[in-house]
Amino acid sequence: MTKHADCIRPFLFSVRLLLWICAVITLGLSAWVVDHLKGYRAIFTLVIAVLTTAFYIPSLFTACMNRNRGYMIPLDIVFYALWLSAFIFVAQTDDFLDDAGCTYWIWDLSTSCRRRNAIQAFTFLSFFWTFCGLCLETLNIYFDGRHPTGHTINHPEKPSSFGRGANNGTTTAPAETVPGLNGEHTQV
Repeated sequence: MTKHADCIRPFLFSVRLLLWICAVITLGLSAWVVDHLKGYRAIFTLVIAVLTTAFYIPSLFTACMNRNRGYMIPLDIVFYALWLSAFIFVAQTDDFLDDAGCTYWIWDLSTSCRRRNAIQAFTFLSFFWTFCGLCLETLNIYFDGRHPTGHTINHPEKPSSFGRGANNGTTTAPAETVPGLNGEHTQV
């Protein structure tokens, strides 16, 4: 394991945990909206939050693995797009909670505006943490490819590198001894 991956792993776990927490909060808020009001945009956000809550539990374990080979990258790409579209849906709805609407120019402390703003904030945070997880997984694969930890097999009877020959800098294989028929060792 490289030093880079050892540094990335705690951050990746933290990002995955924050994503999961934001998805659970979004799940609760959008479930309240679906229970009390109707609208496909709230249902879409609810479905994305449920899927994220279920599918990202294994990501907490893969973030701690010594050899994380980017198992979550395809899921990150899909949920990156889904959370972005959920955020756009929530941001476009000014009055899906009540008919009064939520304006930012008037200081309004109504409950519906606070819920809408909370759903919008946690949807954006889920999108952001998914993007951060995607970047960290990609960075982890990049560093793992640049600094491979695989062991090369080197037999003790063979030297690890070829020696320099006398013919203009070309490499020649070292001489090996082979047992002969009479027990003598001959050089090849």
